[in-house]
Order: sequence, then C-alpha cells, then structure tokens
Amino acid sequence: MKKIIFLITVIFFYSFLFAQDTPELSFAYNHNALSVKDVNRSAAFYTTVLQLSEITNRTQMDGIRWFSLGEGKELHLVSILKEPVTINKAVHFALNTNNIDALVKRLSDLKIPYSDWPGKPNTVTIRADGVKQIYLQDPDGYWIEINDVSANTSVEKIKDEVWQLEENYWKYVKEKDFKSYLTLWDENFLGYPSNNTIGDKAHITDWMTEMYQQTGVFNYTLTRKVENVFGDIAIVFYDVTHNFTNEKNEILKTGSFKIIHTWKKTETGWLIIGGMGANK
Repeated sequence: MKKIIFLITVIFFYSFLFAQDTPELSFAYNHNALSVKDVNRSAAFYTTVLQLSEITNRTQMDGIRWFSLGEGKELHLVSILKEPVTINKAVHFALNTNNIDALVKRLSDLKIPYSDWPGKPNTVTIRADGVKQIYLQDPDGYWIEINDVSANTSVEKIKDEVWQLEENYWKYVKEKDFKSYLTLWDENFLGYPSNNTIGDKAHITDWMTEMYQQTGVFNYTLTRKVENVFGDIAIVFYDVTHNFTNEKNEILKTGSFKIIHTWKKTETGWLIIGGMGANK
C-alpha cells in the first residue's frame, strides 16, 4: 500500500512539474504560401488582376515573391519546388472586398473567368446571410474565393460600436465623470458647438461646467439618426433632448440639440476628431 501511495505521489509530482514547464500558446494567422510553376507569371496575375502590393521577400531566395494581403497577412509564391500539386475547389483561400460589383466588372474587362460555388460561369453566389461570393483560379489553377463579408458586416458593426461610444459620452455627462469623458477626444480635436465658440480639447468640458451651474437633476434622451463609415473615419448624426428636474420631478429647464461627431480609429480606439452642435 505504501508503494502505491509513493508511486501516485511521484506521478503527481512529475505531472505538476510538466504542467509548470508547458508554456501557454497562442496563434495568429500570418501567411498563405502557394507552390507555383512560374513565379513571375503568377506574380503578374496577383498584381494585375487582384492588385496586391508586392512586399520584401525576406528569405532573399530566388524563385520566391511575397505580397501583402493587408492587416499584416501575406501571400507567398514559391516556385523552387517542382512536385505536382493536386488542386480542387474545396482547397482555396478567401479575400474580402468592399466592392464586389466593381471586381466582377474588372474580371469581365480582363476576360478572367469566374463562377459561383456550384461552378456556373459569370455568376455570383449569394450566401444565406446575404454575403456575395465568387470563385476564380490563378495561372496554376489555385482556387480563390472573393467575398464582401467586410462590406456587409464590418460597416454595421462599426456603426454600432461608435454609437455605443456616443451613449457612453452622455452617460459620462450625466454622471459628471470628466475623466472618462476626456478619453473620448483626440488631442487635435476641433469643434463648433452651439454657443458658436470654436474650441479644442483643452476647453471640451467648459460646457459641462457651465451647464451644471443649473440646479436640478440632468436628464436626456438620444435620437439616433444616421452614421456613415469611410474606412477609419465615422460620422454620426443624432438629436439630444434634455431637461433639468427638481426634487418633485418638475421640469425646470429644457433644450434640444442637433449633434454631428466625426470619429477616427486610432491605435487606442475610436476618438472624436471634430464635431458640431446646434440648437434644434
């Protein structure tokens, strides 16, 4: 019995040591590599048809060329291995575009064949979620899917993300949370508020200080109008109706504004770079 207990203790001890020595791993997608017959012919296809930008081949080996897929992702074309490659449509890589209709026209102008998933020529697949897809092949027969996932989902996601920041903005105002409020603004912000005095970030809380000289409880209602997104820029239009009430919930003062904010995506998130307010 003592031997069994000793053996279990030893196994537990070594298991513990092994667990302690095992590092936590994480992965991020880096690149896709294709074995091609003629690297220059394939490079011409990806630069001419898909307009990918060539980047430095850090291997410095002949017969290899690298291209950017955006956001730090890369495509490597490798012609130094001569073994045959078996290809079918299920083995493909996919790219997003924000204008699949313009791409389809470009392919037609260049007489590059494309098809939907079943293989019907010159046809666009429309997925169940509304995303459009087409499939084409490069000079070595590799299948490429191109879809408009980013155009269909990312823009709406950005709009909702920026609108949430607008809601945070007014939450901070109501709570008199000046510190959090100041995190929403770019250092080079310029605004044209309803008091007709152009101001920068250094004066961005002046209106709050002035407003809270009014007695009572501040209340507000936001009416979301419209947003538009241009890459890393988002413009937001909305209305604000507000009032101050006393301890009996009687309205002491009311007002309403039209607000325009321009947001820019930065390394630290979305920040307001410009804005305008007007009495409604």
